[in-house]
Amino acid sequence: MQPAARPVASGVSSADPVLLLASGLNGPDDLLYTDDGTVLVGEHGDGHIARVGGPAGLVRLPQVVPEAEGIAQVNGTTYIADQLNARVVALTDTGVRTVIQLQPVASGENLDGISAAPFGGLVVPDSPHGAVLFVDESGHVTRRVGGFSRPAGATQEVLAQGAAVLIADENASAVFEMVGLNGAPTRVAGGLPGVDDAVRDQRGHLLVILPASGRIYDVTSGANVATGLRNPQGLGFDGAQNLLVTESDNGRLDLVLTSFAITVPSGIIQLTPGQGVCYGILRAPGNTDSIRVYESIGAMPLDDPSASAQGEVIPGRCNLPSCTVALVLQGPTGLEYASFAYRD
Repeated sequence: MQPAARPVASGVSSADPVLLLASGLNGPDDLLYTDDGTVLVGEHGDGHIARVGGPAGLVRLPQVVPEAEGIAQVNGTTYIADQLNARVVALTDTGVRTVIQLQPVASGENLDGISAAPFGGLVVPDSPHGAVLFVDESGHVTRRVGGFSRPAGATQEVLAQGAAVLIADENASAVFEMVGLNGAPTRVAGGLPGVDDAVRDQRGHLLVILPASGRIYDVTSGANVATGLRNPQGLGFDGAQNLLVTESDNGRLDLVLTSFAITVPSGIIQLTPGQGVCYGILRAPGNTDSIRVYESIGAMPLDDPSASAQGEVIPGRCNLPSCTVALVLQGPTGLEYASFAYRD
């Protein structure tokens, strides 16, 4: 059984392949890549939280958060920025609970992209008041850093000199960095109109999204990573350092393939006992990294794909209407996940 082709994100230009992970989202905004290989996306338009990836493909969590913006996870709890109500909430089994309530403004343009803090708790940009708050899990503000114009996005990072936080300040057209528990903001990049999110890759390159011009821009090299995006609002990495980006006006979640990805058969495939299933390896231009099977749940892997373009697994017997194989591959940049469904 052969893998299916991965859909391409039309209209986006890049030196790297750009794959379409999900469409039909309602104003997708900020995103979070999770430890299980799925992506959480806040749908600003209707307050849903979409989970993309895994056997189900796309599901929406039962909780609703008006104008869902930033997403963070700390110690197994998922936190969402509720822009409409100027608060951060934690998802519970039955709904949400308010963690911290901020002072709303009449325009409704309240807080934006939150993040886990590298030294515990949350980083909460109080966007309209030009401040960044460090908040513990009980909602207590442990530090307040002012002097920003409109901090719109926070991202944790680990540098050689210690833990740090990147802050994208959209009205200042700049990115700031705070290193250490009490580090002062240092301007690391400017001239970035409307910058909404900033991340740093494993090479140390600073990458930003510029919604108005529809670009992912590499500040370090001075080159565009992708253009033609329609109002990009969320930026992050998957487990293998591919770039994830939302297009709010297109209702899409895209992946810019900068390392490698996996292709598997689509739908529920019919197998005979002992039949093998092939999976494919998509690579960024010039990528020849060795790749090995890190984990295979529900199937026996054959040889590691290494530098080849394909691997194979043999699923176990399935006594249910359908069964799932979960596959995790490891390369130098990290882990990549895929799954497929089958029946005997």
